[in-house]
Amino acid sequence: MNKYIEVFRLSFKMQIAWRFDVAMTVVSTAAGLIAAYILWGAVFSGTEQIGGFTFGAMLSYYIVSSIIRTIDFSQQISYEVSGLIRNGRFSGHMVVPMNPMGFFYSMSAGKSAFHLGFSALAAIACSLIFRTDIFHIKLAFTGNLLCILIALAMIPAGLAFMAAYHYFIGMLTFKFLEIDFFLHFQETIIAFATGAMIPHSLLPDYILRILNMLPFTHVVFTPSMLLTGRMGAPEGLYGLSVLLVWMAAAVIGAHLTYNRLRVVYDGVGI
Repeated sequence: MNKYIEVFRLSFKMQIAWRFDVAMTVVSTAAGLIAAYILWGAVFSGTEQIGGFTFGAMLSYYIVSSIIRTIDFSQQISYEVSGLIRNGRFSGHMVVPMNPMGFFYSMSAGKSAFHLGFSALAAIACSLIFRTDIFHIKLAFTGNLLCILIALAMIPAGLAFMAAYHYFIGMLTFKFLEIDFFLHFQETIIAFATGAMIPHSLLPDYILRILNMLPFTHVVFTPSMLLTGRMGAPEGLYGLSVLLVWMAAAVIGAHLTYNRLRVVYDGVGI
């Protein structure tokens, strides 16, 4: 266990050296919220509510979801694992006394932990600006302690699922040499499925029912809805249960895939 904590610590400390990346975390969070303000401001210009959302509630949703999206570095796992397998350097992870999945989990968690404070700071700053007399937007956040606790449990669970999912996708390079097309194609699909593009409650009910059975919905959409008071504890507990089941399936699937395909790996170099 100590070796994974050490990987987490080193990953956390490494982020200090990449000051430009930290600055881009703040800029990207603020830019996303400004874009949401401009876009939804135009949409709400002729109406008070859309799909049960007021303008303030919609911005509140994007404030929370932007933090979650910004600290999700799991997608880098797919590209890194795929690249290591193709150039033969994944052999190093196969000979050291450390589970490769645990290593990439710890690396991603260290990055997320470091960037959390900066993305939250940018989101809080934007929310305070939105509340000023210049904008005078009434934001909506829940005071329900149970909903907050469920959401706070879902966020790390969602990040853990995404890390397992992307690790599994990277493992496919053992079988298929070129998966870059799939890596790029899935980005848009996942952004939609998680609710990062638009809240799922704006979608037709039959699509929402399907998405609720999938884990991606509960990575961004459900915790954001809980923290903004748009969803109750029963729905949150259902989402957490679905997420945990899929997370276990992703971890087991990635583990089985690795054990099955690593024996045919011809990579060289340590």
